[in-house]
Amino acid sequence: MEEKKIWYFPQSGPDNTLATLDIALERAKELGIKHMVVASRSGDTALSLEKKAREVDYSGNLVMVTYHAGFCGEDSISFTPSRREELEKKGVKIVMSSHALSGVGRSFRQKFGGVSIPEIIAESYRRISQGFKVAVEIAIMAADGGVIPTTDDVISMGGRGKGVDTAILLRAAHQNSFFDLKIKEILCLPREEKT
Repeated sequence: MEEKKIWYFPQSGPDNTLATLDIALERAKELGIKHMVVASRSGDTALSLEKKAREVDYSGNLVMVTYHAGFCGEDSISFTPSRREELEKKGVKIVMSSHALSGVGRSFRQKFGGVSIPEIIAESYRRISQGFKVAVEIAIMAADGGVIPTTDDVISMGGRGKGVDTAILLRAAHQNSFFDLKIKEILCLPREEKT
């Protein structure tokens, strides 16, 4: 049996971002984790992760996952071409993808009502925290994008809107093999969600 520490933030939100990144990097180095996934709309959080990774000499695979084109309306993309170039120059891989836990099901719900099974799963994960749901979802999206393996443990980080406040250790899976996904550790999360 092992005893491990879980960090709890008083509330969700971007104020927890730097601490979440520190906690995740520390655990990644302890366990020799080679892949880290972070949710980032504009690329700010991904850049913060890359900077902190350099500071602590972590040389693993850094992956940013963001919304698909059009999520915020029309054909818009959530970050600028110059931000993409900056991230890629620093070695951060970028995945733009439909949400694994809603995707096309959201379109049907919006048009016809009802709810899809992936949205029920998403809502269940939100009972732990919004960031927990996001961390699971982006790991699936990164695996589907081919930038992380489903054979190694990874650390995945999510939050609510801006920044990250939840980090988990998991074994990712593709959408078509969702039941192979294994959550192994919760590293940090908020006790209360800001509304």
